[in-house]
Amino acid sequence: MSRNFPKKFSEPALEPQEAEEILKEVFERSGKEPNPTPLEVLVSYRDYRQERYALQKHILDFVLLLFFLLPLLFILPVFSLTPDTDAEPGRPVYSLKVHTFLPITRVTAVIDGYNISVYETDNHTYSIEPTRNGNLTVTVTLANNQYMTREVLVEDVDREAPKLVSTRQKNGSLYLTITDNASGIYYEGIYALSAEGRRTLPLSWDSGTGCIEFLCPKATMDIYIPDYSGNQLQLVVSVAQRDKAMSILNIESHVTIHGL
Repeated sequence: MSRNFPKKFSEPALEPQEAEEILKEVFERSGKEPNPTPLEVLVSYRDYRQERYALQKHILDFVLLLFFLLPLLFILPVFSLTPDTDAEPGRPVYSLKVHTFLPITRVTAVIDGYNISVYETDNHTYSIEPTRNGNLTVTVTLANNQYMTREVLVEDVDREAPKLVSTRQKNGSLYLTITDNASGIYYEGIYALSAEGRRTLPLSWDSGTGCIEFLCPKATMDIYIPDYSGNQLQLVVSVAQRDKAMSILNIESHVTIHGL
């Protein structure tokens, strides 16, 4: 099916000589003196005025655009920083939400001079996981180079490894009583290593009393007891033979703090 659309016709253009003759005839019929300025000069002056007007219009448009954009240069970021209630004990997590329509160029988190990792979890939403206690300083910078800083005191990071309370030997077993009042002992992660690298798991444990049972070693071994925050207590158990019937266990403890 064909459609007829109106066609655009360009206006007929006169040659400069024809236009000048018509202008001369108009002046003669109206009884006026002929125009002393050549038509070509008048046409070129008209083109000059049009170009100058267009330039002024563009400059004015640019100034108006700057005027309307000027408030955007001073917009500050607005954000909320709240602790995550579902975080594991001893490992706090803070949720950062930035409320702005401008692009975000940078988000930083620092605790007492130490940089903390910041993870983007959604659009304008970030997650911060402090690895130490102290003053958490969060800074959000927008594309207009404006920034906002907020401080939060972090006190819930577990920086203590499990502690050895007591030891005893009975019926060929070594009993260790361990305590951890922060994130708690990770019993499933407890193991021992012999000097040859042989891995041994505990015979039993009681999470209520913190008592862990190992088979009494016949040679030196290392026992590793972690908590849920990644801190770890290392016990070096050395064997000293007093006689053929009895051996004395000397236990030396070392700790490893998560994040150090």
